[in-house]
Amino acid sequence: MGEVNGAFSVVLQAVESGRHVLIASPYALTPERIALLLEKRKRSQAFFVWSERRYHPGYRFVGGLIEADASWRPRYLRLESLGAEATNSGLMRWRLLESLALLVGIAAEAPLSVAATATANSVRNAPDFISLFLAFKDLEAFVQVGLGEALERREMLLAADGRKAYVDELNQSMPLRLMEDEPANRQSSAARWVSCAAPTEEELARQQCFAFLDATLKPNLTQGEADVWLRALAALDAVDRSLQADGAAVPVQIREEEPRFRLIGGQSLSSLPPSVA
Repeated sequence: MGEVNGAFSVVLQAVESGRHVLIASPYALTPERIALLLEKRKRSQAFFVWSERRYHPGYRFVGGLIEADASWRPRYLRLESLGAEATNSGLMRWRLLESLALLVGIAAEAPLSVAATATANSVRNAPDFISLFLAFKDLEAFVQVGLGEALERREMLLAADGRKAYVDELNQSMPLRLMEDEPANRQSSAARWVSCAAPTEEELARQQCFAFLDATLKPNLTQGEADVWLRALAALDAVDRSLQADGAAVPVQIREEEPRFRLIGGQSLSSLPPSVA
C-alpha cells in the first residue's frame, strides 16, 4: 500500500478481508491509525510497516550477535536520528516511531517507562528536537530525534558487558565497528571494523520485501513484527504523556496480543480436554 488518497480506508479494507499488508508509505498514516490496523489484523496476517533503517545490515548483524551470544545482551543503548528536513509534526512523529521500533526490536522487549523532553519550533508549531530516556528491565536507552539540523546523522551505540558495537548508517565504507575491553593493565581497548557493505536503497527495499514475503509463510515472524510495532506505539504514547507531564517518567502501558483460538465444534482449543486439544 503506497501513498494514495484514502490510504487508511484502502488498508483497512485489505486487513479486514484477511490480506497480508505491507505499508510502503507509513508517513501517510498517523500512528493512531497504524495502531488500529494492528488491532484489526488476524494473528496469521503479515502486517509490515516500511522502515529502511531496521533493515540496515549493521543493525541486522548486531541483532544476530545478540541472538547468538548472550554476552552481547545490551546494558546501554544510544540511538540518534538527525535530519536536515524542515520540521513538521507528522514527520517528527514518524521519525520518532521509527526510532522506537528500531530500539525495541534490538532490545527484544518493551520499555518499562519513558521520560521525554522536546524543543519546540514556534514558527512551524512542531518540535525541532526530542530526547528520550527509556528504562527497560536490565537496560538503559537514550533516543534523540531532530529535524532542521545542519547535518544528517543516523547512529547507534550499544554497550554490553565488556564490549561495544557502533553503527553509523551514513558511513559508506565501514558502517559497523565492534570493540572489546582489554584487561585492566592495558590502556586501550581492541577495536575492529567489520566489513559490512553500505546498502543501496534498492537493496534495503529488496531485503524488506523478502522479510515480508517470508512472514506470509511463517506465523512466528508475522507475530514478531507485529509485537515490534505494538511496543513502539505504546512507547510513543508514553512519550506524549511524558511531554504533557513536563518530562516526568511515565510507565509504558502495553497490551500484548492475546492468543486467539480456533473453534472446533463450537469450542475453543482451551476448553477442550487435553487429549483432544
